Amino acid sequence: MIEPSGKTNEREERVKIAVVDDSQFIRYLVKDILEEHGFEVKTFATGRDFLVSSDLGDYDLVLLDIVLPDGDGFSLCRELRNNAECATLPVIFLTAVEDDHARIQSFEAGGNDYLLKPIRPKELLVRVGTQIRLRKYVRELEKLNRELERLAFFDPLTGLPNRRAFDDWLARLESQYIRAQTAYSLIMIDLDRFKHYNDTFGHVQGDELLSTLASVFSNSVRKGDFLARFGGEEFVVLCFSSGEEIGKLVAQRIKNHVEELSLFHPHNPPYGVVTISCGVCGRGEAKNEIELLSRADQALYEAKNRGRNQVVGWKEIRELVLEKKELRGE
Repeated sequence: MIEPSGKTNEREERVKIAVVDDSQFIRYLVKDILEEHGFEVKTFATGRDFLVSSDLGDYDLVLLDIVLPDGDGFSLCRELRNNAECATLPVIFLTAVEDDHARIQSFEAGGNDYLLKPIRPKELLVRVGTQIRLRKYVRELEKLNRELERLAFFDPLTGLPNRRAFDDWLARLESQYIRAQTAYSLIMIDLDRFKHYNDTFGHVQGDELLSTLASVFSNSVRKGDFLARFGGEEFVVLCFSSGEEIGKLVAQRIKNHVEELSLFHPHNPPYGVVTISCGVCGRGEAKNEIELLSRADQALYEAKNRGRNQVVGWKEIRELVLEKKELRGE
């Protein structure tokens, strides 16, 4: 049988264990056994000493006495479970009494295992080793979940938030607008004649262009504004605490920065370089977030009609659009 070790790889940090017990003999005994097998051990005589330690979130395991001079281990374990740093921290209870009720209480309080005194070194090492391995698996699972969450809300090509993340942020801003009338505006961005660019240079270079422009957009928006890839060659910006006029200024800066790159695009006359078109609408110009999207999109469409490489706000075309709707009887 392979005995547990506090150091499985030379590059890994040593496993850190806390021993909380009012008996100095038990603290020293457990510390000596575990340190002999490569674990880093720190001891505490009271639960409060452990809770106020500066490195509380660094531990990989706690060996916790049920009876403490300043309370009981069950209460301390529940406190740990309510602490975000220690919510999944493994806890092995220590007790001198083999009592079914205490055993049940230990698990109800959030404990992971139960070890009887007097301490048997081999049993201690096996139980500690099991919890350390489980802790490692939990951390790997947490890391995987974070990566899956990142993939769910971020575009893998550009690294920007995706449509799902945009929908989430739009809902948040809409809630703030309804509750406190906190202004915001929406910019819709579309690459001009991107299909022709792809047809000319290929999809690999087309993807490189999208990544390059995503970086330009990120450096052009204001600190705190939300930028996302909406889909295909479309991007969106949510400008916080700003009406349409501020949104247009942000869009104009983005457009200028793209044009300044002078990226060759022979099939984008009359410019001959990569350009973008932008449509902007302030939240105050729409009944709800759905109409906000629609009106920013209409402004973008108008920017295309005006020759591309343009920034158009909804207010500029409002009368024209409404007039057309009246003529169609809408």
